Amino acid sequence: MKKNRFNYFILGLVFTLSSCAEWLNVEPRQSVDSATALTSPEAITAATNAVYARLRQVTMYGRDFLAIPELLADNAFNTGAGNRLVGQFNNNPGAHMNNWQAAYFSINQINLIFEAWIRQPFVVDFENNIRGQLHFLRALIYHDLMRVYAYDPTAIIEEVNKGGVPLLTTGVLSVNQITLPARASIDEVYTFIYNDLEQAYGFLLPVGNTRRPHFATAGAAAALFSRVALYNGDYQRVIQQAELAFSSGTATFPSDAVEGWRAQVHPESFFEVVFTAPDNIGANESLRATFMTRTFLNDPNPASHGNVVFTDDLFAQFAADDLRQDLIQRGLGVNTNFRETNKFASKNGVPNLDNVPVIRFAEVITNKAEAHYHLGQFDLALQELNRVRTRAGLEALSGLAGPEILEEILIEKRREFCFEGHRFFDLKRLGRDIVKEFGVIEFNDFRILNNIPNREIEINPNLEQNRGY
Repeated sequence: MKKNRFNYFILGLVFTLSSCAEWLNVEPRQSVDSATALTSPEAITAATNAVYARLRQVTMYGRDFLAIPELLADNAFNTGAGNRLVGQFNNNPGAHMNNWQAAYFSINQINLIFEAWIRQPFVVDFENNIRGQLHFLRALIYHDLMRVYAYDPTAIIEEVNKGGVPLLTTGVLSVNQITLPARASIDEVYTFIYNDLEQAYGFLLPVGNTRRPHFATAGAAAALFSRVALYNGDYQRVIQQAELAFSSGTATFPSDAVEGWRAQVHPESFFEVVFTAPDNIGANESLRATFMTRTFLNDPNPASHGNVVFTDDLFAQFAADDLRQDLIQRGLGVNTNFRETNKFASKNGVPNLDNVPVIRFAEVITNKAEAHYHLGQFDLALQELNRVRTRAGLEALSGLAGPEILEEILIEKRREFCFEGHRFFDLKRLGRDIVKEFGVIEFNDFRILNNIPNREIEINPNLEQNRGY
């Protein structure tokens, strides 16, 4: 029986590899041999753009990495409309982010592009620019895999820890190149991500910001590094990378906490996933459709599901004079008793079309604030935290010390980044229980980690499944 499953896997992989070969085509209607496809700057650029495009998938930043972490945690309620993401709200086993396939497809694409330079050198400036972008993308994708399928270095239950995720560093284009890797350790994966981010920053520093924020820049690499280092408990590095991000000129921290969400390109974005008309996910699964019953910000007519809405507990965290109340609206139609976020209100001018900020300036500020807290630098932690608070019209905090500062940081992050996919991951990396209306999901619950897809476990004897699956 296992042999049959393996044969089915190989058959499926052949189709996947065929897709890889198609991805290597220079022209949409032109078949190009995979060994020679990546031999021109145009082909390399097109192949790199294809990696960015994969981030737009529903299982990546098209929807799931923003909506599901809110549902798994205590920020979002599911109305049941359209019967979408209900299992995630109920924390059902396996109802989680499912980015494994898209992530490893992207990693394979990246590795194949890296290997193109072995066969064909290019102009140094062009090559360094592409290398920097690929290192950034691979770091982002590997870290997202770690956030879903592994414990974070700051909160590990050692007796059930199965490690990180497999590290793949060479491209695969044929069945005889397939390997069956085991999971690398958590430390090994973080070391790999650190190296990718250091390489990304070095290669991209001379490039500048002309293509920000839809393509990787040195500032984006530093901003992402501040996030990764926070998850790794490497607090001095968080501060160092945050300062590099701030000084890069890649993004700004405008005085208005709301207007950035009305712009097609958010001014705070160090990196965001861009959506154009051909990329429209549509009226069922887009962020607009997931979060809102309106099609546009002031639309008087209900349009679609709006099934992921505020919990009462989240809304209660917003003071009446919090300027970010403008990012909250009562729903329409069946949602009139629910509150919705309007951060993704078809702001690209087309229904269901919104760019997605992945790393914002405010996140890097709160990363730095939390790092100062963990280092016992309480005044500096409050100084950074108050930058976000006062911009939202709240009073600056003073006179706090110890754990109460961390609690204020987490509350502020909950307000500032609601419906951007941070809450579950913040609770997870701190080893916190999730308190929901129907009960408590304890940190030691197996559902905190997702299951590795069964098809991977069945054909790879070296790959260990997470506990409980």
